[in-house]
Amino acid sequence: MKFTNSPYPLVKLPIDIQLPLFLIKEELKSRKLFQLLQEVGTTESVFEPHLDSLIFQVIGLDDDDDRISDKYFDIMEKRSKNLEADKDSIAKQAFKAYHEILAIKKKMAKGK
Repeated sequence: MKFTNSPYPLVKLPIDIQLPLFLIKEELKSRKLFQLLQEVGTTESVFEPHLDSLIFQVIGLDDDDDRISDKYFDIMEKRSKNLEADKDSIAKQAFKAYHEILAIKKKMAKGK
């Protein structure tokens, strides 16, 4: 039985993980699109969605903390630059970003 082309995940993730992963995937795809548009000369756009605050809220981070925001921005920039135009690449980068963001949350919780 071959699962590589299946549109369904092999493992069902809990909703508290599915939602942030979905939002992160959408944010990464959006960032990649707007990076490519900038390369061809398009500047800032009012149509660029910014899911950052929603992602912070769903994960439980303070979006008013500049240290967290800066680290988050660096993660998302790095991961969006590593995207390739296939679902596996998007999922892989979203998982990596999610775990890196959770590491920030854990580190900030220890620091308080």
